[in-house]
Amino acid sequence: MSAARSFHPLRCPSSPGAATMALAIALTASLSACGKRVDDAFCDSPGCGFSDDQWQRLQSLTGLPSTAPPDPSNAFAGNRDAVALGHKMFFDPRFSGPATQVDALGRPSSPARAPKGQPTGISCVSCHELARGGADVTSIPGNVSIGAGWTDVNSLGTINSAFHRRLFWNGRVDSQWALAVAVGESPTTMNGNRLQTAWVIADNYRDAYDAVFGPAGYPLPLTGTSADVAKLVETDGARAGQCRLDSAGNCPAPCVGDATSCWPRFPLKGKPGATADCQAGNAGEPFGDAFDCMAKDDQTAVTRVLVNWAKALAAYEAELITGAAPFDRFMQAGPSSKEISPAAQRGAGLFVGKAACIDCHATPFFSDDLFHDIGVPQAGPAVPTLADCPAGGALCDCPAGKKCLPFGAWDGTAKLNANVYRRGSVWSDDPDKASNPDVTLDTPESLKGAWRTPSLRNVALTAPYMHDGFYRTLEDVIDHYNNGPEPNSVGTPAADIKPLRLTPSEAADLVEFLKTLTGDPPPAELLGP
Repeated sequence: MSAARSFHPLRCPSSPGAATMALAIALTASLSACGKRVDDAFCDSPGCGFSDDQWQRLQSLTGLPSTAPPDPSNAFAGNRDAVALGHKMFFDPRFSGPATQVDALGRPSSPARAPKGQPTGISCVSCHELARGGADVTSIPGNVSIGAGWTDVNSLGTINSAFHRRLFWNGRVDSQWALAVAVGESPTTMNGNRLQTAWVIADNYRDAYDAVFGPAGYPLPLTGTSADVAKLVETDGARAGQCRLDSAGNCPAPCVGDATSCWPRFPLKGKPGATADCQAGNAGEPFGDAFDCMAKDDQTAVTRVLVNWAKALAAYEAELITGAAPFDRFMQAGPSSKEISPAAQRGAGLFVGKAACIDCHATPFFSDDLFHDIGVPQAGPAVPTLADCPAGGALCDCPAGKKCLPFGAWDGTAKLNANVYRRGSVWSDDPDKASNPDVTLDTPESLKGAWRTPSLRNVALTAPYMHDGFYRTLEDVIDHYNNGPEPNSVGTPAADIKPLRLTPSEAADLVEFLKTLTGDPPPAELLGP
């Protein structure tokens, strides 16, 4: 059994003389009992104030790497030109589309960031404020993020996100670039479309794009500008986006097709529709099904532009890593330092001891990167519930496992299994895909209601908390763990999620420790446009 403390010879002498007693009283006047709280002046050995086991556990949490782990699926990570390009794109609102005012289940929602059909003017930074750890501080009321519509989850921080193997709260993608592909065209987030993305690049980033992706065999396939194409097409009506027919009613050059389906080679807007193949003018398909009416090779080329856009963003985001936090400096200097307060030190002991936070928030990233059901209520504005997805439901059907968003990682893992943009897909840059095989992942019952463990680095900056933003403060989060699972959560909470029975002062100390995890920000030149 290891000793809880290493005592200095002057501490608590068994038979103190007057001089010794006077010295002890002078040096420990603020302490309620000798051995309960140790003054820095007496702390002369590693781990003073912590058990050997506690100190070793705390040491396992320090030293976040200064560079992101390699991602063989993105050959452009670390490419300085790709980072610079992605940096500009991160702040560019021209990749977003109009407001949809729908929620994550496709139902009409409350007003989003603009009236329905009007430009949202949002960019990646709109929901990822870099001064706040890359969290969302602009959505109101803020429990979930709002873009073109209302999402079902609270936006996760972008800073340090490159350390995650799977992304999104439910783990439905396995790379930062696959996340950007999804967000770019989602009707609740940016609501852009791949043809629009390609034309924004053609009009504003052509040389920079070709400098990065041209040598890899992916030069921009579009020629000219969007203004050139705009002169050829109808702007409204059933044929909006298609080329104007000539006086004889024929499809004129340089457009392709016939009088029924006459398009520029690369229309101004479009993305894959719900039904395969061309259905020109179908109002139920995106932009009259412009993308699906393109030649298959051109569809592939435009999708490659979307993927490369996402990889440039991922290259930039991989640079957004925080430096040392006060906790790291405390661990480096030793327990006699004043890098963190006595309350935070007590909280550190609780984190790896009685509170058992380290069980899930392990590693220097402060996350095990796994999925757990911790009994968080599935509630709040725009948060879908099991009742919203009954048996036979048209939008979602939880009993049948159809788009059951409340199931969290169970639904996310099923989506990852079907995702065509995985690290092992044809869109990956990993030469042999050996390090990222497209294996089918299991979806055990334990994943129902489970969500990914977020990193706690910068946690004091990233309120609100949990996947649905149910808790507004760190104090609320500690109260949740102190009280145990909520009754209106989804699935079966993990067996080890039980009331912690922390005292009010212990809960306060734990919050003080969490505040010491805010790291030095990334270089200033990366944080602005």
